[in-house]
Amino acid sequence: MPDYYVITVATGGTAAQLLLLLTAASGSTSYWVSQTIGGESPRALITVTVNALPLAPTVTTPVTYCQGEIAVPLTATGTGLLWYTVATGGTGSVLRLLLPLLHQEALHYWVSQTIGCESPRALITVTVNALPLAPTVTTPVTYCQGETAVPLTATGTGLLWYTVATGGTGSATAPTPSTAASGSTSYWVSQTIGCEKPESTDNSNG
Repeated sequence: MPDYYVITVATGGTAAQLLLLLTAASGSTSYWVSQTIGGESPRALITVTVNALPLAPTVTTPVTYCQGEIAVPLTATGTGLLWYTVATGGTGSVLRLLLPLLHQEALHYWVSQTIGCESPRALITVTVNALPLAPTVTTPVTYCQGETAVPLTATGTGLLWYTVATGGTGSATAPTPSTAASGSTSYWVSQTIGCEKPESTDNSNG
C-alpha cells in the first residue's frame, strides 16, 4: 500500500499524513497530495470550497390568533424554505405549517432557507389568546307600548352590539329599542379583550 501525504503548497513545504480541514470561514483553500512508492509522486491538487451560510429568512413574529379562530399557513421570506417544529435537529418540511388553534397556548415554529447551504433557523412564535367571557346583561328589558326607551346596557370591555346571534357586523353604539309596537325583540352583545366572543342575549319587550 502506498503512503499518501498532504501538503498546503504546490512545491516544497512539509507533508502530513493527516490534515484537518477548517470550515469556520467561507472561501476556497488549495491542498496538494502525493503518494510515495519508493519515491514521492507528483502532487495532485485538491480545492476545498467552504460556502457562506445564507442569512435566516425574514419572518413576522409573534403571530396572534384567538382560540378557535381559522388559521392560515405560516409565511416567511426566503429561498428554499424548510419548516421545523424544533429549534435544532429534526427533519425540515417544504410544506408551510398549518396551525391547530384549539387551546390557549404559545406555539413555536422555526424556518430556514437553503441557498446552497441551509441557513440558521428563524423562530416564529404563535400566540393563541383565550376568549373572554360574555358580557353581563340584564334581560329581559320591559317597556310599555309608546314608552320612551333608553339605549341598552351591558357590563364589559369593548362592547359590540348585534341584531343577529351569529355573523353580522357589530356596532359599538348600543341600540335603543323601539316601543312603537308590542312584542319582543332580541339583541346580542359581545366584549372584546384581545379577542371577541362570545355574545349574550339582551331581550327587549316593547
